[in-house]
Amino acid sequence: MIPVKSLDDLMEMAHGYQRSMALFVALRLDVFSALAGRAADARTLARRVSAESGNLSILLNALVAMGLLEIEGKKYRGTRLALEYLSSGPRSKRSILLHHLDCWGEWTGLEKKVRGGRKGRSDGSGYQENFIRGMEDNARERAVLVAAGIPIGKGERVLDLGGGPGTYAVEWAKRYPDAEITIFDTPETLRVTRKILREKGVSRLVRLREGDFLKDALGGPYEFIWISQILHAYSEKECRALLRKARLALAPVGRLAVQEFLLEENRTSPPGPAFFSVHMAAVTEGGRAYTAGEIAAMLQAAGFRKVAADKPDLRGIGIVSARL
Repeated sequence: MIPVKSLDDLMEMAHGYQRSMALFVALRLDVFSALAGRAADARTLARRVSAESGNLSILLNALVAMGLLEIEGKKYRGTRLALEYLSSGPRSKRSILLHHLDCWGEWTGLEKKVRGGRKGRSDGSGYQENFIRGMEDNARERAVLVAAGIPIGKGERVLDLGGGPGTYAVEWAKRYPDAEITIFDTPETLRVTRKILREKGVSRLVRLREGDFLKDALGGPYEFIWISQILHAYSEKECRALLRKARLALAPVGRLAVQEFLLEENRTSPPGPAFFSVHMAAVTEGGRAYTAGEIAAMLQAAGFRKVAADKPDLRGIGIVSARL
């Protein structure tokens, strides 16, 4: 076990369960045995292990990122280590690893054991508040860079679509006080947003608009629409519909930018987005990480003509920009 010495180490520890579960699910499906001596594409393998090929391919790509599978063209094969220890055979460790999965439930009860029956103090937050405040944690430093890199003109109307805690919107409002910044999100989310804005003393800097952006009107017209870390929660069909709606909410000379965890075209790297795609498969219906090329194609299908992607950062976060 490596001691935690940095923020990256800390986050790696926190995300460790995702890598464990990806391995455990592959073992439960017996993916490695199914690949022993015979490479296969996702559709063929899905038939072998009784799985849905779309979500299975997301899992397989993460296993490639882990170094447990290799891919050539569209066909996956097990690495030497995986075939030796994770498939059925004389040196298999499959049973002891699945035993660790069997202990998962007991580990989720560890807090109760440690408390010894005593009640803990609650801060009143729940899933939604932790999630929205977590998005604030993630965006805090990057929002400064983004707001500096994407200038807003005097009097321009800006929509932060699905803006959550309002981190980007507030940063733009501080930097460009003559702009009109609106955050659009669900009533449940905006209850948390209002708390955060009050705590920061910036409630007057931005406007809030409640709604479901897949169903409700977005308002406008806007000169700029910002869509950060939203598309990965939805299927490609839903993303296309949302981008069409965003285009219709733009002014004639409007522009739009999408920020996402971007997969490379092979969809097996960088490791962060590859695993994030598995996380989305686990917690959404149809969501996953996309490549810059996929997002560009969605934007073009939505009616945008000028589309460009920047180089993602070390975590795989990048921006795809478009103009009418």
